[in-house]
Amino acid sequence: MKNLTLGLLLVAVCASPVFLIAASGGTTLYVDQGDPNCTDAGPGSPGQPFCTIGTAGAFAVAGQTVEVASGTYPENVTPANSGTAGDPIVFTTAPGASVTVGGQFHGFTLSGRSGITVQGFTVTGTIGDGILVSNSSDIILTDNHVSDSGQPISGQTAKGIRLSAVTTALVARNTIDHNTDYGIYLVNSTGIQVLDNESSFNARGFQRAASGIRSFASSVNTLAGNVCHDNEDSGIEFSGGADDNLIVNNVSYHNGDHGIDVLNSTGQRIVANSVYRNVTAGINVEGTSSGATLANNISVDNGIASPRTTGNLRVDSNSITGTSLDYDLVFLHQGTTMVVWGTTGYGSLAAFVAATGQERNGLEADPDWVAPDAGDLHLLAGSPAIDSADSAASGQPDSDADGNPRVDDPATPDTGVGPRTYDDRGAYEFQPDAVPTTTTTGVPTTTTTTEPSTTTTGVPTTTTTTGPSTTTTGAPTTTSTTRAPTTSTTTTTLRPPCLPSGAQCSTGPDCCSQTCRKKHGQQACK
Repeated sequence: MKNLTLGLLLVAVCASPVFLIAASGGTTLYVDQGDPNCTDAGPGSPGQPFCTIGTAGAFAVAGQTVEVASGTYPENVTPANSGTAGDPIVFTTAPGASVTVGGQFHGFTLSGRSGITVQGFTVTGTIGDGILVSNSSDIILTDNHVSDSGQPISGQTAKGIRLSAVTTALVARNTIDHNTDYGIYLVNSTGIQVLDNESSFNARGFQRAASGIRSFASSVNTLAGNVCHDNEDSGIEFSGGADDNLIVNNVSYHNGDHGIDVLNSTGQRIVANSVYRNVTAGINVEGTSSGATLANNISVDNGIASPRTTGNLRVDSNSITGTSLDYDLVFLHQGTTMVVWGTTGYGSLAAFVAATGQERNGLEADPDWVAPDAGDLHLLAGSPAIDSADSAASGQPDSDADGNPRVDDPATPDTGVGPRTYDDRGAYEFQPDAVPTTTTTGVPTTTTTTEPSTTTTGVPTTTTTTGPSTTTTGAPTTTSTTRAPTTSTTTTTLRPPCLPSGAQCSTGPDCCSQTCRKKHGQQACK
């Protein structure tokens, strides 16, 4: 996976002076419990590594990396020190290594720390939350797989990743599944970027409560490019005064409550998301949640035969003030309620527009997704969502959930508005030349070049422009121009390069799109 850089703050701490003399000779401290020469007495060199991650973490200082070799480490790693703005402490797996941490109360505990990165670990089977971060700042959690935290028993449930009273953090490209409470939980935290994670199959079991991503009393955060599906409760939810967040380019389907739920939280921007077949209202704004903006979303077949709320879009009476809806695409293959506004349900978008004046540029049409029941919500050629969005909508990104750029489909007349009249609605931008040619070998290949790009939202992107070609061997070749992620004044590079839909993945950094991970698994991304 790509290396990430984030500005970090210094927290003064104390450590064993004897150890620091022994271990400070290099920037990397090595851990390998399988090495017969390992010892927790130091120095953590390649020839004499530490046996445990915790020992290395107890003495690692700013600018050092703790590199862990393959194995299962029954530990709760609790760093003693913090990094600095230019020199974080990085916990990472060795190249090609598979490292499992678990069996203790947490896998990693970062409390009162700053400038810590945790990347590439499998954290599983913890008694409490898999990764717990509290009262900390400038934290990076990337490319981890967190599962099976807690027990499905009242009082014993646990979250996958929890951030409590945290400022300025990046939670990116993690896979979180089968935990007994929320997959990712933000509480009293701000300045958090939750990007490109997949959170699924999280459930308490005895009570509908576990959502894919939950934000409570956590404001001014960005949730982008996440895929949340098959969770017990909503895919993504905000409550308790989680105000002024940007929710963009997310995909949420097959969840037990809403796709995206906003409760008692004001000023949300819900833009360019794709929401499909959730049990209740697809995008739901309720309680005292005034001032919401919904634009360029696709919401289909939500709340059909619902035991609770209905509709692809729903705004209750207490949330209407200051809330605007436009340029969304909605559709029902069955069911009777398309949109709920206040206490009134409307069976068609036209009826809703006539009654409220909202969604004057909305569309009621089948978006023509590739395979929605299998979770592939990419657009097919000819989709009415193509080249029809409002690129000037507040928070509209200049790339999609895969990191692809907004591109003009020459086969579709531009009906969008704003500085780009060809943005697509929903989380995925149709790439008109992204389908590899077919040959007798059927083995697609990908060639990638990089160039820098910037975004208007601070969400790092990669850009892919593809076109089919044929090599002399007959294997299909996809040529890509990929814009490398760039860092805004407040964010960190992270968007992985994407592959065309259906492209074969191999090991390496080109395997990290959500589409590729869904097809080939998290391990393909290391």
